[in-house]
Amino acid sequence: MVFKKIKASIRYKRLNAKILSEVGRALELNRESDGTIRLPAPYGRNLPERAIEIFFARLYYKPGLKVLDVGCSNAMESHLQMVRNLEPPRNIVGIDISVPSERTRRCYDRFLHENIVSSRIDGGSFDLIWCISALEHFGMDNSSYTDQFILSEDMDVQAVKEMVRMLARGGRLLVTVPYGKYENHTWLRNYDGDHLRNLLSPMECHADIQTSYYRHTHGTGWRVATVEELEHIGYYDQSNSGAAGLAVITATKR
Repeated sequence: MVFKKIKASIRYKRLNAKILSEVGRALELNRESDGTIRLPAPYGRNLPERAIEIFFARLYYKPGLKVLDVGCSNAMESHLQMVRNLEPPRNIVGIDISVPSERTRRCYDRFLHENIVSSRIDGGSFDLIWCISALEHFGMDNSSYTDQFILSEDMDVQAVKEMVRMLARGGRLLVTVPYGKYENHTWLRNYDGDHLRNLLSPMECHADIQTSYYRHTHGTGWRVATVEELEHIGYYDQSNSGAAGLAVITATKR
């Protein structure tokens, strides 16, 4: 049993190291970017969607921004290491219904043990909000993380409304969700076009929205995809320790 735990720990460390290595490659490729997002090819073979998400989170960060990281108590080590390594001056706040470990808490300048949909955060408080692989769990069965959860069919929509309210004018919201054919796995949803449109519609009168799509295959890893390519893709289709398809939403508040 101890040997199995050691092997699992080593695999986890290697997985996170590979994710950060790939993120570094993508950031370097986009260092002199004209605004067009590019990925190395191949990119992130057999890696979960964090290879895309952490790249975007890091790309959007600038020292001095007031940042809110939503749903991060159980973030992967690669995510936490990205947060730890952000350049100063920094003002990074975490928020989650689940109590973070002390090690996770120390990654942030402040941590709020609250539900984003009922928090007392003032409007316009943040320049940048990340919601990375978290929204698909909102309103779902989170019993593997905490007993302080509520089952709700529209909590994800409520959360998006709150995040937009918390953004300062000109601020940016980054939301990522697994995407393809609709699936309800009780603890998470795999979004499809209809559910994603329902999620984004409350934002449209407050923010300019850009959505990009990505697909993982064993041959090329992660690459830009069309909605049509992802139409029949299920969450577990790639056995890559995560989603097979991903929607990346960037909303800039007017």
